[in-house]
Order: sequence, then C-alpha cells, then structure tokens
Amino acid sequence: MISEKIKIRHLHLRAGFGFTAAEEMELEKKNRSEHIAELFKNSETIDDINYLPNPLKPGEEAANLKILLKLMQSVTDTQALSMAWMFRLATTTAALREHLTVFWHNHFATSVPLAYLMQVQNNTLRKKALGSFRILVHAMAKDPAMINYLNNQQNHKNNPNENFARELMELFTIGFGHYTEKDIKESARAFTGWTIDKKGEYTFRTEDHDYGVKEFRGKTGNFNGDDIINMLLDDKLTAQFVTRKIYKEFVNEVVDEEKVSMLADEFFASDYDIKKLMQLIFSSDWFYDEKNIGNKIMSPVELMIRMKKLINLSPKEELVQVKFQHILGQLLLFPPNVAGWKGGRNWIDGASLFLRLNLALAARGKFIINANNKPEFEDTGEIKPARGLLFTSDWKALIEIIKGEADDELIVSAAEILLQMALTETEQQKLVELMKQSPAETKKMDALTLIMSSPSFQLI
Repeated sequence: MISEKIKIRHLHLRAGFGFTAAEEMELEKKNRSEHIAELFKNSETIDDINYLPNPLKPGEEAANLKILLKLMQSVTDTQALSMAWMFRLATTTAALREHLTVFWHNHFATSVPLAYLMQVQNNTLRKKALGSFRILVHAMAKDPAMINYLNNQQNHKNNPNENFARELMELFTIGFGHYTEKDIKESARAFTGWTIDKKGEYTFRTEDHDYGVKEFRGKTGNFNGDDIINMLLDDKLTAQFVTRKIYKEFVNEVVDEEKVSMLADEFFASDYDIKKLMQLIFSSDWFYDEKNIGNKIMSPVELMIRMKKLINLSPKEELVQVKFQHILGQLLLFPPNVAGWKGGRNWIDGASLFLRLNLALAARGKFIINANNKPEFEDTGEIKPARGLLFTSDWKALIEIIKGEADDELIVSAAEILLQMALTETEQQKLVELMKQSPAETKKMDALTLIMSSPSFQLI
C-alpha cells in the first residue's frame, strides 16, 4: 500500500525537482489536490533569465551577419548560462514551469555557441512552457538560435536547405515514418527566406522566398512555413507523438498506449493546451499507481538539483559543475544532437553510475573527484576535509528530520525520507551492518549517506 506522503512526493519529484528538508517536513499539511493547485499557481510566474546582456546596444545592428555571430560566439558564456539556469532550477517556486522548460529544451534540442541567442530561446521556452504547443512550434520555427542550428539562414529559394524541414516533422511534430522525402523537399521550399537579421532577430526576406506551388502530404498550394506547421499540427499524429514523449518524461518510460491515446485525444481537442494536459496527468489516479512510482532514473540535472535541495550540494568552482555534468552526460544548453538526450537507462553506464553512487560521499570529503573526461576517485579513508574536494555541502537540516537512535531505526527513517520504494529486507540488513562501523557522532549523517549511495536513490 502506497502512502499518501509517497504520492505527494511523487507529484513533486516528477512535476518539479523534489524538496528541501524543511519542505519535506511540511509535506502532509496539505492534501494532494492542494499540492497540485499550488504547483500550477506558482508556475503562473514567468521570470526571464537575464544573465547575459545583449552584445548589441539598443537599436544597433552588426555590419553583417558574420560579424554578428562572431560577437555572440562564446562557449564559456553558454556554460555560465547553463549554471545560471541550474541555480534557477534549484531555487525557483515555479518548479513545474522550469521542469517543462527543460523538457521543451530537449524536445526542440538546440546547441549553438551563441550564448545570448541561447538565452533568448530559453526565455521563449519558459514563457510558452505551459501555454499552446501550436504557438510554441511557430515560435521555435522563428527562433534565431534554432534557425542558426538547423541552417535555415542557408535555406534559399534557388538552393533549399532541408535540415529544419526534416527535423520539424521527424522530431518536433508527427514523428519519423509519416512523411516522404518529397514532403521534406517541398516543405523546405516553404521555409525559404526565414532567416536572422543583423540584430540577431528573426526576419523574413521576401526576395529569397519560393512563392511557387508546393505539394505537401497530399495537399497542393502556395504554402509558406506557417501553413506547413499548421498542417502538421492539424494532424492528430502530432498530438500522439508529443503526448507519448510527455508521458515517458513525467509518468513512465514504459508507455501505456491506452493512456497515451486518451491523453492525446484531449490534447488535440484542446488545440494543444499544455497546461490542461499536465493537469489531466497529475490529477489522474493512475498517475499515482505503484507501477509509476520509483521507476524513473533521475537525469543528471534532476540528481544535481535534488542534492542541492537536500544538502545544499555546491561546486567549489562553477567550472567544476560544468565538467561534472558533462561527465554524467547532461549539460543544459549542450544537447548531444538535434534529437536531444535519450534519457531513461541511457543515463547510466559503469562510469556514470559510479559517480552517482559516490556523490554523497564526495560531498562529505570521503572521495576526491577528479573531473576529467574519465572520472577517477581517491579514497581518503577518514571523513575529513580532503585536498581537491570539488563540492561543499550542509547536512544540518536533513539530519534534524531523521528519527531514531538504533542503527536499524536510522536506516528506516533515512529510507522513508529519501526513497520512493521500500528497501528489501536484504538491503536493509546490509545497510544496518555497515552502520555498525559508524561512530556515534556521525550516525545520522552516515545513515543518510548510505541511502543516498544506494541504487534505489537514483529512482524517483
């Protein structure tokens, strides 16, 4: 029997990024419906990230596009922006909006070293994260970072570039297998002239647009890019494709096609109202079924934000976290390709799992993490400050809510706070045996550390 507290924690771990120790203490003071309502109310707030200034003064434009891109090009600034976003994720009250911003960033995966344009895109995703998917697709098609990433500035009427047209169908709307090569070629013609001006903003160059008749998915007309997008959105395949991705992210990687079909019908009927779709998911009893709880491997971002909330895990230097997340396989604003991060079991390999399972120990100084491309750990034995330690942490608030005195009581209490599934009897006995080696003054912290170092902690 799953407790109501576990169900409420499930809601917040999936819709947001978990709790601080103080929030964990307040969890049962509101019922589930109140928690759902609060999540959506808090996410009405739209707060742009303005970490990077525009490299151009108001009204200014570059001499040409090449100079503009040179002015904006900075991998270091993009990394800093990624860390600014991570701080936002760890501290925001608009948790659902931010989680959806991460989701849409992965859906419309973009990675260009044009830091300011990535910030513009990030704010667009945030602004429209809970609005209309139809409006969001139109906005992304005209987003300067996306145009640059998928080469639509090179899409000319006399020499069409098919990159954006292909990914629009394969990855953003109807999905692979529901279009032909001719559909790609014809729709690419519809997007000719969609480019970036010398201010780094979207512009439509009429002289570079192909105004000829196009044949697209069985229809013929003088279609432009907006027409193509609307035709794709008017196909229920788009609702099914997007809903399935949302289900895999927020509910279960193992898809229940009956549930997806029902949700997609509602999504399509609402003309792609994202907020209504998410409300339907989180208010459904099946969302809280046992099979949907504690079955999702945390992404590196989810892991780092949860550790930040629980023990204020912080890198000693900003670059440390950049390298660390790169090793774990997810650095925001740097997706591996236009298909984004695959997620699920793809987050885990031998090296990344070793890092994950030892992160709590590293936070206490038990291990030194050498953030090279291949992680190396040095066991320092005693729990004491270690030269080269990359992270700091504060366990006081979490220690205050753990209960019990005996080793078994502390392990059970730590598990109840940190895990979404019960320990097996064998797991519990093994951890209690390890607790016998723990000195009295650190027993509570050691119990928490052991639970955080267990494979079960990786599942939410």
